[in-house]
Amino acid sequence: MNSPKKILIIAPFAFGYTAHIQKALQQYNHIDAEILYLDKPAFHYKSTFHKAQNFFSKLILGKNLKKTFVTDRIKASVKALGKQDEIFIIRPDVLNDDLLGFIKDHANKFIAYYYDSTRRFPRKVDIIPLFDKVYSYDRLDVEKYNLELLTNYIFEESNHQEFDYQFFNISTNDYRFPLLENLAKYLKENKWTYNIQVYNGSKMPAEHVEIITTQKSITEVSELIQKAKIIVEIQRTEQVGLSFRIFEALGHRKKLVTTNKDIVNYDFYHPQNILVVDENNIQIPEDFVNSPYMEIDDKILSKYRIENWAQSIIG
Repeated sequence: MNSPKKILIIAPFAFGYTAHIQKALQQYNHIDAEILYLDKPAFHYKSTFHKAQNFFSKLILGKNLKKTFVTDRIKASVKALGKQDEIFIIRPDVLNDDLLGFIKDHANKFIAYYYDSTRRFPRKVDIIPLFDKVYSYDRLDVEKYNLELLTNYIFEESNHQEFDYQFFNISTNDYRFPLLENLAKYLKENKWTYNIQVYNGSKMPAEHVEIITTQKSITEVSELIQKAKIIVEIQRTEQVGLSFRIFEALGHRKKLVTTNKDIVNYDFYHPQNILVVDENNIQIPEDFVNSPYMEIDDKILSKYRIENWAQSIIG
């Protein structure tokens, strides 16, 4: 009997989104899948002296104890797990070349997945040659750098038909905040119900959206999505790849209002379900809000489910 194929996933925790990759791989009897998070366990100062020590270490030696902690932790974990048939890494650009080389030495096959564009993180371009294969969710990067297109994935499904509100969005406080304020004002003027939450570390003034000071877990977000009829997604301006919010809408059978113009090029696009808007001049037809969700062919949806997505990693 052949020994199982050893696959190590190295990724940010990302609120728990990446944990679904390991779960999907573990469903195969011939796969031994481990996951190593880039940001867990997190670095913590042991004392005020420890914090001061790091300050002077950065100032005098140019050495950051936080980065050293992460590097040492990852090296120790990779070494302990031993040689892998495959190492699949998300966000490799946050690691230095020395550490990436160390990780590569412990893999027969070294694969990367970019779920951010190179326009946002240019270092991604420099490290492409380190990998045997690079997947990207960004169509422009795929064409420019000869990468392989791989979208994000559906990891949870439901068909909840009773709605507490018509529109839902949850975001962190960034340049999109004024856009969400304007959107909420627009929805209010049209007498549509909504739940729009913006996470900030502390309270801040907001006229139309709710400011939350504690980040929601992936489970809490899922519960909020199920109570909505329409999901709103404001895409980062420098990206064309499909965010997880889009796949949450697909999985939960929710309509979607998005600023991502490239979404019309995907096979799951249906104008009754997905409305592309201009972020600076949002116009939502009443027919779109009131019409029901149009079911998508299961053959199309199955391509984007995590179980099939994971097959790209297995090869």
